[in-house]
Amino acid sequence: MTTTSHTGHRILTTATGIALFDRWTALWNGDFSDPEAFLAPGFRIRFANDPERGSVTDEVHGPAGIVGLISAFREEKPGLRFFVDGTPTVDGALGRAACCWYVTLADGSQKSGIDLFDVVDGRIATVWSVTGLRRFAD
Repeated sequence: MTTTSHTGHRILTTATGIALFDRWTALWNGDFSDPEAFLAPGFRIRFANDPERGSVTDEVHGPAGIVGLISAFREEKPGLRFFVDGTPTVDGALGRAACCWYVTLADGSQKSGIDLFDVVDGRIATVWSVTGLRRFAD
C-alpha cells in the first residue's frame, strides 16, 4: 500500500530520499545513465550563490537540461569528485530531503554545500543548492 499526502502525491520515505541523494551524487560524478528514472520531467535547479550564472542555470529544465549543464561543468573542471556528507534528512509529508555534500577538486582542495530536494512521486522535481567556498574541518 502506498501512502499519499494531502496533495495526492506519494509520501517520500527515508530510503527513497537517501537513494535520490546517492543517484544525484552519481550524476554529478559523471554517471549520466537514465536520469529520467530519478528526475521529474519538469526538473528545475536553483543555485543560490552564483548570480553571474543565474540566467544560465535558471534556464535548465528537465533531465536532459541538467545532464547538459553537469557535463559542461565537468569538462571545465575535470577531476572533481562529489560525496554525500552524512545521512539525508527527509520530511516525507512535505516531500523534501536535504543533505550536506562536499567535492574534492583536482588540486585536492575541498568545497562543501547543501542541497534541498523537492520530490514528487519519487523523483526530484526541484533542487535548491548552495555551495560554500571551502569545506569546514571537524
